[in-house]
Amino acid sequence: MDFLNKENNIIRLIQFGAIISIIIVSFVITQIFIKEKKSNLDADVKKMEENYLSFNKVVVENLVNKIYNLIELERKFEKEDFNNEIKEEVTQAYSLILSIYNEKINEKEFSKEKIIESIKNALRDTRFNNDGYFFLYKMDGENIFNGEFPEIEGKNLWEYTDSKGTFLLKEMNEILKSKDETFYEWFWKEKFNDEIEYKKIGFFKKIPELNMFVGAGYYEKNLKKRTQDRILKKLNSFELKAPEHIFIYNLDGTCLVNPKKELIGTNRYNVKSEDGKFNLKDMINFSIKNKEGFIEYSSTVKLNESLISNNKISFVKLYENWNWMIGSGFYLEELNNRIIEKKEDLILSNKKTINEIVLIAIIITFFMIIISFYLSRLINNIFFEYKKRIDLEMSNTLEKEKLLMQQSKMATMGEMIASIAHQWKQPLSLISLSNGLLKINNEIKDFSTPQEITNAIENIDNSVHNLSQTIDDFRNFFSPNKEKVVFDISEAFEDTFKLINSQFKNNDIEIIKEIKNIELLGYKNELLQVLINLLKNSKEALVEKSNSIKKYIFITVENNQNKVIIKIKDNAGGISKENLNKVFDAYFTTKEKSGGTGIGLYICKQIIENSMKGEITVSNVEYKYEDENYMGAEFRIIIPIKL
Repeated sequence: MDFLNKENNIIRLIQFGAIISIIIVSFVITQIFIKEKKSNLDADVKKMEENYLSFNKVVVENLVNKIYNLIELERKFEKEDFNNEIKEEVTQAYSLILSIYNEKINEKEFSKEKIIESIKNALRDTRFNNDGYFFLYKMDGENIFNGEFPEIEGKNLWEYTDSKGTFLLKEMNEILKSKDETFYEWFWKEKFNDEIEYKKIGFFKKIPELNMFVGAGYYEKNLKKRTQDRILKKLNSFELKAPEHIFIYNLDGTCLVNPKKELIGTNRYNVKSEDGKFNLKDMINFSIKNKEGFIEYSSTVKLNESLISNNKISFVKLYENWNWMIGSGFYLEELNNRIIEKKEDLILSNKKTINEIVLIAIIITFFMIIISFYLSRLINNIFFEYKKRIDLEMSNTLEKEKLLMQQSKMATMGEMIASIAHQWKQPLSLISLSNGLLKINNEIKDFSTPQEITNAIENIDNSVHNLSQTIDDFRNFFSPNKEKVVFDISEAFEDTFKLINSQFKNNDIEIIKEIKNIELLGYKNELLQVLINLLKNSKEALVEKSNSIKKYIFITVENNQNKVIIKIKDNAGGISKENLNKVFDAYFTTKEKSGGTGIGLYICKQIIENSMKGEITVSNVEYKYEDENYMGAEFRIIIPIKL
């Protein structure tokens, strides 16, 4: 009935399982698809964020670097232009001086003082770049002419030092000894009564004919201011394609460049954002500390009034020459809008895909219903044929198993009978002697003492008891009863030794035992059969060895975590490597000549693994006993204490 029920269940499973499977598969596919889409969305959003941030960061960083390089280039060119311009002015003044000198030197009333006075008059009112003027010195340091500071004319400044401690005239004299002209940097007052000196950059040209040099210079701060004004004017006139923009602040927070022109010139250092932060102050401090980098913040300036969020990322860079902070940034709202659009697209895509999956599932279900009912009939017929074959194969297999077990039992029985015959010799001899003594006493009165007669009768009783016990042990071993019983493992070994002990004594085999008293629930008789087979195999291997060596079998029994571990090893040299993995195979034997069947160890494995729910293994081991080294096969059995 069980089998028929299982058949019917399988057929029903084929009929309805396909439909249920399709529904389940459709649901699972839908969930997997949605999960995959969600995962893809997360990945797309993450990638979109990375690409958006990466692209815009590159854009704003490139823009800032472009402005930075433009300022640096303009500053450099401005200085070069100034230098070229002042060199040109000094060269023209030099030409004018030479022209006056050449003209006056040919006059009859020529004098050096008249020439110098003519030169001074020619240069007095000459100016360039608004604040540029000329000066004329003798090589010994006497000031002949100064277009801005006439107060020092006629004074010798050979020992004069600027605010940096430089002897200006001495150094100029030294330079012009090896050069006819040179650029030079020094510090000089902007006004005669000023205490502060400012850095000047100038150009000097030697006039050998008069033993003088003429020069002119400009204050670096004036050049800086002029350059800054020109660059800021240019930058504030730039028209960048939205949303690109630049902003420049000096380090005190004054706005210099901004797309919102109304902010230019205002100080925003202490302006707070909506979240209470001083964004500009933080950016300036960040640029001072890091020189350049990205910073995220909530902007106080909206370039597009349609923006809802002020969250922004900017790249700022410090222009140290002028203490400016140059920056450009981008708002994150566009990214958020793109993410929202992406999610809305996903929802629509999911709905469409789910509808397609449901439609496909309905179509497949219809066809699967037809196919499943056809297959169920076909499989029903196949089951019927298989059932007949299985019954036949099972019957044959059971017969083979019974035959193997019987062969193993019969092989063991033969050895047991030989063992019993040996064990009976002594009690039978004792019975015969005691019986003879009683006969003599019956024929010859008072041949033996009453005690001797009593002893003879007791010997007969004891011998008969031993014979009876041997028969009981033999009968118990071959009992067909297969029931689980509680028994002590040490008793199982005692019963084993009773049956086969004489075989070991006759062959001078010593058994070393370390057996703990462990109770277990299982099939005692089947375990006895295993123990007898293993001990018999060890005995047969040891019998083949020379009588000159000591022969041992070691038995240890212990428990570990509700399991009994039995180890049986000998010193017969072990099993060859090529046979070690075959010893448990059915009909494998190395003793064909001596009548080996090859089923003993196979039956042992079946009993331990199938009946006792344990495991049995074999290996070759090397060990030491009484200071002697030995090698042999070790069988290891592990069985649960309770089945």
